[in-house]
Amino acid sequence: MNRFQTARLSTKIFVTLILASLVLFSIVTIGTFLIVRELTLNSEKEKAALLIKAIEPSLSLSIFLDIQDLDEKLSSITQLDEVIAIHIVDSSGNTLLEYRKKENRTHEHAIKVTQILMEPSTLKKIGSMTLTYAGEEFNTTMNQFYTLYFWIAFSVFAILWIILNWINRLLLPIKLIAKKVQNFRPGEKIIFNFPSTQTEFSLIIKAFEAMQERVWSYAEKFQAINKDLELKVAEQTHEVTQHLYFDNLTKLPNRFKLQEDLSTKPTNTIAILNIDDFKEINDFFGIDAGDWLLSQIAYWLVEMKLSPYRIGGDEFAFRLKKETTSRDFCHNIETLLSLLSEKLFMIGEETVHVRATVGIAIESDKPLIHADVALNKARGSKLPYSIYDQSEGIEQQYQTNIAMTARIRQALVEHRIVCQYQPIVSTTTGKTEKFETLVRLQNEDGTLITPYEFLPIAQKTKLYHHITQEVVYQACHLFSGQNEQFSINLSSSDILDKRTVTTIENILRQTDTANRIIFEILESEGIENFDEVASFISRMKALGAKIAIDDFGTGYSNFENILKLNVDILKIDGSLIKSINENPRHRIVVEAIVDFAHRIGVDTVAEFVSSEEILQNITELGITYAQGFHTGKPQFLTRELM
Repeated sequence: MNRFQTARLSTKIFVTLILASLVLFSIVTIGTFLIVRELTLNSEKEKAALLIKAIEPSLSLSIFLDIQDLDEKLSSITQLDEVIAIHIVDSSGNTLLEYRKKENRTHEHAIKVTQILMEPSTLKKIGSMTLTYAGEEFNTTMNQFYTLYFWIAFSVFAILWIILNWINRLLLPIKLIAKKVQNFRPGEKIIFNFPSTQTEFSLIIKAFEAMQERVWSYAEKFQAINKDLELKVAEQTHEVTQHLYFDNLTKLPNRFKLQEDLSTKPTNTIAILNIDDFKEINDFFGIDAGDWLLSQIAYWLVEMKLSPYRIGGDEFAFRLKKETTSRDFCHNIETLLSLLSEKLFMIGEETVHVRATVGIAIESDKPLIHADVALNKARGSKLPYSIYDQSEGIEQQYQTNIAMTARIRQALVEHRIVCQYQPIVSTTTGKTEKFETLVRLQNEDGTLITPYEFLPIAQKTKLYHHITQEVVYQACHLFSGQNEQFSINLSSSDILDKRTVTTIENILRQTDTANRIIFEILESEGIENFDEVASFISRMKALGAKIAIDDFGTGYSNFENILKLNVDILKIDGSLIKSINENPRHRIVVEAIVDFAHRIGVDTVAEFVSSEEILQNITELGITYAQGFHTGKPQFLTRELM
């Protein structure tokens, strides 16, 4: 069926005609055959019946009279060539005569006709006669019929063959059209240079020629559209490239472009320049003025023939040129920094001096990372520039910081941020009246990491506030329902974080510990963020909490600021306490702090009380509480131990 569907049209027509002719011819042939056969057969039977009727009277009479010699009666028909055999029996079934012509040939269509013999007077059955008739005329007639239909069938197939050729001739223009169209290409014009007298094919050719004209017209339009699109794509590609590889503000190549340029060599020498205190310039003059200043700096760097890149907000980078040595490169950076410090930039009508810090990586396989490490070192050391030195292990320190950050995050998830509590003892009674909460990170093996190892790293990530909230939660739930007071250290970043402050307030209300908690705030942080700290203190005191100034005596705050903060406790810095026996100046400072505290009615706590001698000295000075390894080491607490 699939082959027929994909066959040529002429083949389909021819096969259809053959099938239709076969069906029609078969029906007519079978019908005619049956009719002719039946008519011829009946004609032969009638002939045989006439022969029997011709001898029946004499034969019936001979049988009735019991005449034995019946051959003479049958001689008139046995002489005929068509009579093959005669069989006569009486009414009892006894054979009276059996005649069979002696012939070598066989007769395919012999006809048998049986006639009952009757008594002449009574018309009773006295026997029967069966005549076997050759039916040669029937055979002859049927053979003539077969011959006729053979020639008819031959003629039909001959006519069909002629029709097939005629159909192929009629459909020849379609083949020629298909052959022409098969090799059609856009932009080419097909010319049908063969005659076609049939209207239908002429219409097809005209329609295709019209279609060609439209295709040609559309092709020209598409070609114009494609050219326009190519131009637009080129423009868009240029714009994308500009956005991807160039800075929108300064039009300098950006970090992506620098990374691509660096990838062409296994090692590179680069410098990263960072504008000092650019945030202050933005805050003072505004962001637009800051952007204008960056554009001026970029233009000046280009004038200096440095081929700069802008790789960040206030950072630029330079590569070592082929004709320059590393020593010359560093010398050029020194010269650049000197010239930059002398250069005056304009913001409106104001002149601005700009200083910068530079980090340099020489022949490095990770130039951007190493130059950034050197830059951070220079900024931390207050140097104009620094060259990356692998032996200093700065990069390893970064890796250590990353690993510690991961450990802190995992510890928070697995609840391994734990608290120890150091007793704060009354110098009057010697009893423990308060505890300071000290955070620890517990390793998976149970060992503890001190806060000095992980808190500075946590403060530089978003994990620090989570640690503070965990410490507040654990301490408040431990001391809920107890009589002792307890203190928790807070940094300025905790106080400035609204979510942390809200969490603290919620925990205090849930555990009902606001009247026993003491928040310790570093003296320096309290002064740097005075307004925010004062607002926090007011909120906590409204709940019933107390405030302590930690490490008091080493900062630059004055007593007026302490009075404004309305604190409850001054914790005297341990550096003053631990040398109070040997250093008279420290003793004088401590005496002044204690006198001031007594006058404003606040308690004092001496930190780093490490011996009985120190404890006796601070007791004599009138310090309210003592805290240190001599009075009690940090320890884990449970409700049962309290």
